[in-house]
Amino acid sequence: MPRKKARKVKVIWRPLGKERAWGQAETDPNHPTIEIDPRLSPRRELEVLAHEALHIAFPEMSEKEVDRAGKVVSAVLWQENYRRILQGKHTTPVRIS
Repeated sequence: MPRKKARKVKVIWRPLGKERAWGQAETDPNHPTIEIDPRLSPRRELEVLAHEALHIAFPEMSEKEVDRAGKVVSAVLWQENYRRILQGKHTTPVRIS
């Protein structure tokens, strides 16, 4: 059976105060989208991003299951020193070989 090509998930960083949320996911298979509030701390940002990505990957999971899995995944990534690195607009990323 041929595998489906995974759609690229669009991530939008915008304040979500009106929505009273840290993040939200649109699970439309043709246009999966994650919105994250940029005012979050780096660690919370990672947790919310993992949480919303799980909503897209497993739309049948309950909110409770997604919440628990997102916390576990983000805790492991944080423990292994995965961090977001902000670079200038015209900066070339470091090449890892």
